[in-house]
Amino acid sequence: MLLSVLAVLVVLSPIVIIHEFGHYLACRLTGIRVNEFSFGFGKILWHKKKGDTDYQIRAIPFGGFVEPAGPMFHPEDAKEPPKPYEFAAKPWYAKFFMVVNGALFNYVLAAVIFAVLIFIQGMPQTDPAQLPAVVGSIAKNYPAEKLDLQQGDLITAVNGKTVSNWKELTDALQAREGDLTLNYTRGKGALQATVSAADFNPAAPHVLGITVQPAYYKVSWWQAAGYGVYECYYWTKYSLQSIGKSFAKKKAPELAGPIGIVNIIHQAAHRNLLDFVFLIAMLSVAVGMFNLFPIPVLDGGYALVYLWEGLTHKLPTEKTLNRAINVGLYLLILLVVYASYSDIKRIFFKPKTAVVQTTASEAQHVQE
Repeated sequence: MLLSVLAVLVVLSPIVIIHEFGHYLACRLTGIRVNEFSFGFGKILWHKKKGDTDYQIRAIPFGGFVEPAGPMFHPEDAKEPPKPYEFAAKPWYAKFFMVVNGALFNYVLAAVIFAVLIFIQGMPQTDPAQLPAVVGSIAKNYPAEKLDLQQGDLITAVNGKTVSNWKELTDALQAREGDLTLNYTRGKGALQATVSAADFNPAAPHVLGITVQPAYYKVSWWQAAGYGVYECYYWTKYSLQSIGKSFAKKKAPELAGPIGIVNIIHQAAHRNLLDFVFLIAMLSVAVGMFNLFPIPVLDGGYALVYLWEGLTHKLPTEKTLNRAINVGLYLLILLVVYASYSDIKRIFFKPKTAVVQTTASEAQHVQE
């Protein structure tokens, strides 16, 4: 339990701090005075005032905020104009930059983490001609199970024909007729096993039921940096496409709420360190992307207001803004409630038994 709590803090803290630092830095660059820069909410545990800013650590470490000087929107009937250092006194592009920079810094954090992980571990090899024919996992109810294959076994021959990579293995399996004999090595030992043609699924007659063992190749630091940026683009695109497909099919999108996120962090904390750090990057991308959604009360909603100001040279009325913020707040609450309901249903009410049927098209995802 303690490990899970610490894991949640370790994962969420850098995501929150970098997000708020993005807002803070934008304020400093655009001449907006910052009254408070707080990590956490609730009771102030520690604070130090430096210049005009009070830096704080609060009791509830899930979140944080940057409080710029002055209101976000200057009332039209105000008796005095905003002071030069206040948020409302700045041009629309400065305000736009301030509200989106938190999300942009989440992407910066994710890109850096992705780049470091790729530089340390290398890039996954995707060319089957460059992948050794090493078994990654074995699917149940497939011929591989009867061959007694295990993870890490290196397949060296199929029906007497030597194979040296995954492509040659796949080609040999596609050309198979009749029974199948595999030669493979496990550690220092050489083994051989045979499975009959009757053991293959008629709907997928060339599927052995094994997945490839991931292999990685080293890249330079500048290549790793490029791949880190691409990972941010890829996961953002993937998430948006998934949401779009759900709406296109008139299905509710799969969302992870607070319970689901804590559960994911709990599971990652019990795996290896690289998976745990990778999760920080993934959640940072998710936080950055979500905050840019054009929903009032989120950064993206405010950004939309300032874009409107840039196009029309005026802000929406205070009444319109207040209504939009209320709608956005209700929408956000509904999203959290729905996501939490989905989390509870998915985590705590799993079906006791499940029968998985694999079609021929689905079987292609289980490598030959």
